[in-house]
Amino acid sequence: MFPLSTGIAVVAGLGLGVLGVLWVLYERRDHRESAGRRPSAHHCVRCDAVYGAQGGEGSTRCPRCGHGNPALRF
Repeated sequence: MFPLSTGIAVVAGLGLGVLGVLWVLYERRDHRESAGRRPSAHHCVRCDAVYGAQGGEGSTRCPRCGHGNPALRF
């Protein structure tokens, strides 16, 4: 057998490891799911308008002139 303090350290380490893995998995899931709900900023190259749109990083039409513009990256 091994000492009690070693057993406690192993159990605590395993518990923290499980919590760390769950944290990473849920963070990745939340980031992936919220990508479609985050607003994105767009800048129209034709009329110089700056506007926001719901969604990911796709191309949207300018509300002023109708020109298609990609999302700005920050």
